[in-house]
Amino acid sequence: MEFSEDLIERICKLEIFSDLDVKNEEHVRILKKVCELLEHVKFNAGEIIIKEGDIGDSLFILHEGSVQVKRMTPSNEQFAVVNLAAEQNVFFGEVALIDKDTRSASVYALTNCDTLRLDGGRFKELCDEEPVLGHFVMYRIARRIAAALRRSNKDLMTLYSALIDEVHGGVVD
Repeated sequence: MEFSEDLIERICKLEIFSDLDVKNEEHVRILKKVCELLEHVKFNAGEIIIKEGDIGDSLFILHEGSVQVKRMTPSNEQFAVVNLAAEQNVFFGEVALIDKDTRSASVYALTNCDTLRLDGGRFKELCDEEPVLGHFVMYRIARRIAAALRRSNKDLMTLYSALIDEVHGGVVD
């Protein structure tokens, strides 16, 4: 994909690329290479962009439109987690930049959507050429994963406490 100053600025607003500075010549050179890897992929309203449980190998950047993230419950019912719009600097599937991953949620196009797809394999090759890029992006992804793990641990403790309260009738020995 052709890069433009607007696209480079847009990419820098995404959390995973936010450590790269548009005022830094070296960073702009690297960002141009990232832009060259991006592929436009359009989705019509109602289409699935990412399906929970599938193996993913790409990051998607929501360039235009809005999406809804959905998850499956243990009873195999789907529920909406959040609605997101391109103006919110949305991206999803970032773990695919590290490793092919099992998608943890589905993403549906609420409106016609224009996305920018970044192939994980090609991105890893670019990181081999540009270690600074890999360092910045992997750091941001690791922070997101750590935050998600902390939330999950907190939720597990809440559930465990509720279970103990239920089993002991609210009385702890």
